[in-house]
Amino acid sequence: MDEAAAPGDAFATALAAELPRLVHLAARLVRDEDLAEDCAQETIVGAWRRRDQLRDPAALAAWLRRSLVNRVIDRARASHDELDIDAVEADWRDDHWSVAPDRVLERAELRDELEDALTRLPAVYRVAVLLHDAVGWTAAEVAAATGAGLPATKQRLRRGRMMFVSALADDDARRRASEAQPLRCWRARRHVSGYLDGDLDAATKAAVEAHLETCPTCPPLYASLVGVRATLGGLRDPDSVVEDAIARRVRERLSTL
Repeated sequence: MDEAAAPGDAFATALAAELPRLVHLAARLVRDEDLAEDCAQETIVGAWRRRDQLRDPAALAAWLRRSLVNRVIDRARASHDELDIDAVEADWRDDHWSVAPDRVLERAELRDELEDALTRLPAVYRVAVLLHDAVGWTAAEVAAATGAGLPATKQRLRRGRMMFVSALADDDARRRASEAQPLRCWRARRHVSGYLDGDLDAATKAAVEAHLETCPTCPPLYASLVGVRATLGGLRDPDSVVEDAIARRVRERLSTL
């Protein structure tokens, strides 16, 4: 029984050792800690379920990286505010079209602006740019991880860089409206739970409150969170007490896990 379980135990140990590296890689690709952890953990779970497909244990790291990259690409395909590569290439082909480099670089130095521009790149181009320019992989390594050929990977890299500059240079109405907000909606929404519990520092609290005053979509979400929390609070029974015998059995059970 122990001998039969040993290979599975060894594989589980190997997966656990790879998890921190997968989280680090995912964080470079999605720029969101929670989402990075989700993608990495889903990759590990998927690898465990498909462990019979791995023929060479030495290829585990590369197998996991490829799975993670594909998972990130699949998740990113849901974006509906992506740039159109045909329109971008049409601009770049126009001899009269250009950008203001100081404005592009100014935005690139601001993390929010940088991440906002990256989200506007279609997934396959964004991943190619991040793996090559941010993570430091070679084009061949990117090609292997994404399952694309080297020529296709180089084309994705070229197009991705062009779209990235175009996104940073973009000054349309959508971007101006977004810039008018003290916080991006997702960043504000990530702080709402801490805001409800009074855990935010003064500056972050003020930023969240300023966002809620001007944003048309976040206040209803905040009101819903407040209402749901109040409803759950009503389920408390202040008079309920766990009997000592039950509490002891629970503690004993937990100590054996």
